[in-house]
Amino acid sequence: MTDPPVQALEGVRVLELAHLIAGPTCGMYLADMGADVIKVESRDSPDASRTVYGIARAGEGILHLTVNRNKRALCLDLGKPLGREAFYRVAKTADVVLEGYRNGVAEKLGIDYATLQPMNPRLIYCSVSAFGPEGPWRSKPGLDALAQAVGGLMAVTGETDGGPALVGAPVVDTIGGLLAVQGILTALIARGRTGEGQRVDVSLLDGVLLSHLARLSVFHETGVPIPRYGSGHPNLVPYQAFRARDGWIFLAVWKDVTWRPFCDAAGRPELADDPRFATPADRLTNRKELTTLLEIAIAGRTIEEWMAALEPIDVLCAPINDYAQLVRHPAVRAAGMIVEQEHPRAGRFTTMATAVKLEKTPGTIRTGAPALGEHSREILGEAGLAPAELDALAAQGII
Repeated sequence: MTDPPVQALEGVRVLELAHLIAGPTCGMYLADMGADVIKVESRDSPDASRTVYGIARAGEGILHLTVNRNKRALCLDLGKPLGREAFYRVAKTADVVLEGYRNGVAEKLGIDYATLQPMNPRLIYCSVSAFGPEGPWRSKPGLDALAQAVGGLMAVTGETDGGPALVGAPVVDTIGGLLAVQGILTALIARGRTGEGQRVDVSLLDGVLLSHLARLSVFHETGVPIPRYGSGHPNLVPYQAFRARDGWIFLAVWKDVTWRPFCDAAGRPELADDPRFATPADRLTNRKELTTLLEIAIAGRTIEEWMAALEPIDVLCAPINDYAQLVRHPAVRAAGMIVEQEHPRAGRFTTMATAVKLEKTPGTIRTGAPALGEHSREILGEAGLAPAELDALAAQGII
């Protein structure tokens, strides 16, 4: 028999008080890497991922199944003094508290950093919010679309002659979750040196601003906003999606040296000698005319034919996959990200693996997403509550 893989974060205890995507995605990564992530919910307000989308397996919401694997569940009424006291007992044993409430809610409940830090000076307290702890928008809900709108991502997404568009997947929530992982791990490293915990603040707005890193730097220098280009690029042409005979393909002549070979491969060698398109600057100036000509040429062949013609001459190209196509694509299959998981109630379903691959301490899927409060007695017992205390809490509806 071989030994089970070493878990990188084994021994790290995380209390997760977060809903939907950003916070739970952070918790999922930490749990995949071996942390004991305890999902704290209440009976009256459980994680909305249990019901959102209206898609469930055996009563288990599909998003909940996906982002809450490898976690344990504690159902606790934090609005009651005895519930808070029970939470404090657990918090004293924790390394990390991860919360995704609106600003002010944790303080109202008495589970904010200022309250918990004196009880546990080594505690790392990570708050994930939409717009950060300061400013006039501090109490806005943590909605991906709001951050996309305020943070400029929606304004630069969409077709040139159309309106702003929401990015098709909740990427800002995901960025927020990954930034929270980064902040927590950085704070754990710092604690290993100083012995002290600290507060970590992550906002969706900060994450979306970070996504603009390259192009916002241009704006800071020029003062000129970047317009929408659809799938195009502000400085390169051709660099966009085109409709082929059997679907859509993205291609980019990203190096000038490949322009003439591309024209030859496209069956339009005369374009390489056309003064309107002679240089990258010329092609940028005459983007509309060139794009119209290429749309006609590219529509005449299949995606596979274009891939075969363009890859050997170093023209960047890729099929534009919908969800049904991407799960079958050989690059996606080779990545090993789409896997099967067994769940004790929902059965076998398809999910995502851990995105970061570590050679010696890999992330793993070990247990299914828990039922509401599935481990309440177990977790509180580990924190020192006696069976009689647990019975009293249960009798009062606190657990």
